[in-house]
Amino acid sequence: MEKVCGISSEDPGSPPPHTSREKKSTGYAYPLGKIQLIGDIFQFTVDVSEFSPEDVIIAYYNNRIDVHAEKLGDNGTVTNNFSHQCKLPSNVDPTSVTMALEGRGVLTIRAHRVH
Repeated sequence: MEKVCGISSEDPGSPPPHTSREKKSTGYAYPLGKIQLIGDIFQFTVDVSEFSPEDVIIAYYNNRIDVHAEKLGDNGTVTNNFSHQCKLPSNVDPTSVTMALEGRGVLTIRAHRVH
């Protein structure tokens, strides 16, 4: 299953595997994403406040979430970019994945675990 969209609209043992790449091209260092297991909810949050919602792309495929943001300057060159990946645990229902962008620019992605 693959889902790709722009922003407009727990295993009790060890934390799920994830990777992250921190990029900076204008002197800003972006924090790494935060993964939480809250009851039967897997939650992944990442700060994308330095980007407009239309600059953020979220892709979901093969139980993996990719968040990519790119800001273009007036002359069309990339002035800032960000990329973060997170692998969902195998016991997450892929049809339950939801995304929300809070007013402070924090992207929250949630999914329900299946038993």
